[in-house]
Amino acid sequence: MLAAWRDSPTRLREDAATEADLVRAGYRDRLLTELAQNAADAAAKAGVVGRLVVRLDGAHLHIANTGAPLDLSGVHALTALRASGKSDVTAVGRFGVGFTAVLSVSDEIELRSATGSLRFSRDLTWDALRHNDIRIPDSAASDQPGEFAPPVLRMAWPTEAVPVAGFDTEVVLRLRPDTDAAALLAGLHDEAVDLLLELPALQHITIDAAEFTSTTNDLGDGLQEVRVAGPDASRTWWQYRAPHARWLLPVRNGRPTAAAPDVLRAPTRSDEELSLPALLIADIAMQPDRRRLLPGARLPELAAGYADFARALPPRDRLVLVPSPGFARSEADGLLREALIRELQTKAWLPIVVAPSAGSKAAEDAAAALFDPVSQHGSSTTPSSAETLLSVSPAADSAVRAETSAGDPDSPVAADTGNAPAWPDAMSTGAGAELLDDSALFDAPAADPVDVAVPTRASAFTGLTDDLAQLLDDVVGPLVIPELSRPAHAEALGVLDVHRLGLARLAELSSGLERAPHWWYSLYEALELFVGDPLAAEELGALAVPLADGRLVTGPRTTVLDDQLEVAIPVHWARLVHPEAAHPLLARLGARSATAEDLLSEPDLRAELEDHPDDADTIDAVLRLAVLADPAALPAWLSLIELPDIDGELRPADELLLPDAPLRELLVEDSPFTAIDPAVVEGYGAQALRAIGVGWDFTVVTEADPTGPDHDLDDEDRWWSTLSDDPPEFAAIRDLDLVDDAAWPEALWQLASAPRTRRLLTDRNGYTAWWLRTNARIGGTPLGLMRHPSDTEFAELLPTFAVPGLADDATAMRAILADSSVITPELATALLNALADPSKTPTPEVVSRTHATLAAAVAEDRLELTDLDLPDRVRALSGDVIDPAQALVLDQPWFGLAVPPNRLVAGDIEAASTLATLLDLPLVSESVTAEILTPGRRTTWSAEPLGVVLRQLFSLPRQAGDLVLHDDLQVRLHGAIETTASVPWWRDGDTVHVRTPR
Repeated sequence: MLAAWRDSPTRLREDAATEADLVRAGYRDRLLTELAQNAADAAAKAGVVGRLVVRLDGAHLHIANTGAPLDLSGVHALTALRASGKSDVTAVGRFGVGFTAVLSVSDEIELRSATGSLRFSRDLTWDALRHNDIRIPDSAASDQPGEFAPPVLRMAWPTEAVPVAGFDTEVVLRLRPDTDAAALLAGLHDEAVDLLLELPALQHITIDAAEFTSTTNDLGDGLQEVRVAGPDASRTWWQYRAPHARWLLPVRNGRPTAAAPDVLRAPTRSDEELSLPALLIADIAMQPDRRRLLPGARLPELAAGYADFARALPPRDRLVLVPSPGFARSEADGLLREALIRELQTKAWLPIVVAPSAGSKAAEDAAAALFDPVSQHGSSTTPSSAETLLSVSPAADSAVRAETSAGDPDSPVAADTGNAPAWPDAMSTGAGAELLDDSALFDAPAADPVDVAVPTRASAFTGLTDDLAQLLDDVVGPLVIPELSRPAHAEALGVLDVHRLGLARLAELSSGLERAPHWWYSLYEALELFVGDPLAAEELGALAVPLADGRLVTGPRTTVLDDQLEVAIPVHWARLVHPEAAHPLLARLGARSATAEDLLSEPDLRAELEDHPDDADTIDAVLRLAVLADPAALPAWLSLIELPDIDGELRPADELLLPDAPLRELLVEDSPFTAIDPAVVEGYGAQALRAIGVGWDFTVVTEADPTGPDHDLDDEDRWWSTLSDDPPEFAAIRDLDLVDDAAWPEALWQLASAPRTRRLLTDRNGYTAWWLRTNARIGGTPLGLMRHPSDTEFAELLPTFAVPGLADDATAMRAILADSSVITPELATALLNALADPSKTPTPEVVSRTHATLAAAVAEDRLELTDLDLPDRVRALSGDVIDPAQALVLDQPWFGLAVPPNRLVAGDIEAASTLATLLDLPLVSESVTAEILTPGRRTTWSAEPLGVVLRQLFSLPRQAGDLVLHDDLQVRLHGAIETTASVPWWRDGDTVHVRTPR
């Protein structure tokens, strides 16, 4: 070497510059890394456990290792800048120049080995140059401009020192005075963990007093667990060896997590920045200083086997290996990311839901396990999906997977039985995984292997639950397992180009599915979690719904729900949801809630009955619903249904009577009613038949917002003509015209006993009360011409209603009897005839009130004179029945003091003229004149004490005329009556004549 330098000073300068460049650039901050690489190579060559110890002894740093000792080729490599003594191209330090890193802290180096020791020294090199008269180059090659520093590692001197006991090689560095030894040790301490990961042949590193140990456990199928225990804590990685690389994932709390942004390791750290989720230790061509890739390095090859790594992980953790979207940190990072994503997208490794057995039997069983009919009306619990999955036998499950992929090498689904460990079901379903520590994950007995698929052929539903997964797997094809379908995984699944499913797509796919109703209930139960806003509900607008009649329709908005149904009733006139599928979600999606009453009031049902009243399916559905309905809320047109009578002839329901119906005994002999076939009663029950109009007692007809007399009731037109406006609601008792006259007392008993008919008796203006007043007779007298016993208005004129028991029920009976406030032509005629009947003996008060009532009805236009036929006689105030030619209507009360009462017809003085018109009689004031015969004393009301007393006694208003006082007041009448009478008072115009008291 000295001869070469002597012959060529340029060579000396070049060697010095090259060595300085390696120290300043290629091998800066790589002291421990390069020495650890050499130690790892030595251990691997010797086949022993690699151990490396670093200690500080004053100004000397000692680095000792086990393994193959220094040999001749090693000496040549150390003293040659670009030559290597490593014939194995896989050895990590294969360029042989990494030892230059020691010059970053020392100019005096000893390499002690069991086969011999060497010393490298800058001072000795200086001395050799001077002793051999070698000219020092002018140019500088050191860190200080203008000062030449000869190379250190080009010349070596033997030494007798030996390595520390227990080690095969020891490097001793005398630190430069400006080296911070404490900081140097701290930096070495920080590198120890990485070096143990990068150099598997090296298993122990001791930095001063800190010891780091690496252990590797085989987990099976290519996956290994690497633990590095340090003085402060222990760290764990899962490692997978691919054809051209090693991949490591940090493990925290028993689960792998994505690594932080790192650098390419080949095998030690380079300057190629990466953003991959796993640490990459690659076998790839690097530049001599191993900081940068060689141009043309085949980076995509490193991705080979990456999908196998993912497949080896527990199913729920596999997406941790998917690179996150983002900008590449380097060109190498970009190429690797593309290669890894392509590898993951094209290989089968993504866990999918275990496919159910043929015919969807497993899915049906799962749905049956989840469905609890009680949950429709209360709370219930359902088994977990994990329990359901475990119920499927491994043999059957394997057979399904084999059948799925058999004959199709490109099938998107493959049984994961090759390169991946057989993870327990607790891992594949997420159930109980948090209860397992690291060892339990791998020591657990093998269970059914999970199915896997190529990501680009799989589908994912964000937020997928175990229950929904069981139901949808055979509907949507390969479906990513729930543990990997959470919102946090959406980004990774997008990178993999997994098909994303939404609620709208699920609704679309549900159309045409043939499933049992309880399967649909389970589907709605599983989907309810995802319907949290109107937009989600809108997406499920096309969700299929099974109906009670066996149909499957699209869209909950078109269906109706009846939560009272426990069994399916085939209602074909409405889209009634099958009771086993009826779930609250359907109401949230627009399904209309309907009771049995609502279903039986549908216009479509009415149209169906009008066209096909004898359709057996319709009749069956109506009668089964009628059992659940409130009869009072059902429409009358349900009686259109035709049922067989006792002779087998079909007749409308409202023409049939139940056996032993109490109504039968009240009807006329030629009534159109007949008994229903007893078999129908036995099949459906009397309650359902009565609800649709089959007779038991009286039937009530109702209609909201009626528009006319179209209810097929007797004399309905005449009643309707009495109304000023259409009533807001119509309710009436039908078939009253079929009651036998002799049966009316019993009929009234029945009507008053049933609440639904009793209320109609009390409605005076309603059809029922009107009809009964007009047409019902007791003893030949219409009820409307009879008075209640407690009503004295027409006492002794009208017959008394005297049905035992009912006569005391004034609340129910008053509206169907005569009422002085409602004077009809019939009642007026009856009253006039009674007044003209000498056999009647009403009191004068009754006679007067009756005349006043009749006159008021005429005055108020409630009674037309043309509707009346006047009798031949009239009733006088005395009670006598007289010839109208002898009668005078009292219109001025003082005439009643002089005219005989058997000539007077009295009512209200104010309506006297109307009464006269009604009875066609003259007024007394127009037929008779009066003359005062006796003299009197004229005075005023205010000046006479008697005037004041009379005004207070008779509550008279202030009188304007005179007051004339008589000791005896006699009046002579002329005209229709000629007589003289002594009277207590008389009025003549404004003057009042009064007989004074004696």
